[in-house]
Amino acid sequence: MMNAEQIRLNQNPILSSLLLGLGQGSYVAEKLFPRLPQALTGVTLAKLGDERFRRYNLRRAPGSATKRVNIKYEGKVYTVEQYSVEVPMPRELIRESDAARRIMNVGSNLDVSRIAMVTANDILGLDYELEAAALATTPATYAAGHVLALAAGTKWSAATGVPVTDIETASETIRKKIGKRPNTLTLSADAWRALRHNGQVKAYLPSTQQGPATVEQLKNILNLEQINVGDAIWIDDADASADVWGNNAVLSYVPKIGGGGGDISLAEPAFGFTNVLEGHPFAEQPYYETQSKSYVYGATYERKPNVAYDTAGFLFQNPL
Repeated sequence: MMNAEQIRLNQNPILSSLLLGLGQGSYVAEKLFPRLPQALTGVTLAKLGDERFRRYNLRRAPGSATKRVNIKYEGKVYTVEQYSVEVPMPRELIRESDAARRIMNVGSNLDVSRIAMVTANDILGLDYELEAAALATTPATYAAGHVLALAAGTKWSAATGVPVTDIETASETIRKKIGKRPNTLTLSADAWRALRHNGQVKAYLPSTQQGPATVEQLKNILNLEQINVGDAIWIDDADASADVWGNNAVLSYVPKIGGGGGDISLAEPAFGFTNVLEGHPFAEQPYYETQSKSYVYGATYERKPNVAYDTAGFLFQNPL
């Protein structure tokens, strides 16, 4: 995401404390769909077949031909889509911030530019989070047998719910398809609440512990490297708020492909990744609009979350 240096800003902590605003929950889309940077709008990636899972007759007599394996691969084209937003800031607001600077005798003015760019950046981030969540919580995204709809006594919030067993069974389902155990659990806020207070989970905790399970305890209990909780919300046109990730949990294998700078191979069975143009999102050059008498700040984000291996993930619906 954009930082202050990239948008040429220098925030004043004194005046910033005068602003009132709403907070936003944590975004987790990139932890489920890690970034796969690309330089062009479309890129072709070689998705390998299952040759490395098969057994071959490799025994060789002296002088005989060596067994040759022909690797099949699917050259799949992944594209990005462009998303842009503009935030106008009236010149009167900038004028008032200049007056505040003089009256309060502080070194720099109220950072109106930063307010505009942070707003634009957050809007782009929420839009991406919603798209990634919709992809990850749709049953059709997954291979057959990789979705479990919980109901009544099987819900993790029920006294008879068994999430440890459910996740262990799902882990085996994934392992038998991709040869690796899943390493990441992505939880909605509802799923997080149901899991950490669950009776089966509490049975693994020390008898002296009073509160619910922590993230680190759950990692140990469930044999996972990462547990992410998506707390973000969104508000529709009717002013009704809802959780971005709904009432779902996603178990998946997420490879470490972000920011390493090394070779990236889809032979690593990622559940998914996010194709993104290098340097995105980025700030557009601000301009002055005469009609609205406002300075307009824009930001653009070209990206698209994609599923690579539908067998590398497992969806739990309605855990709460």
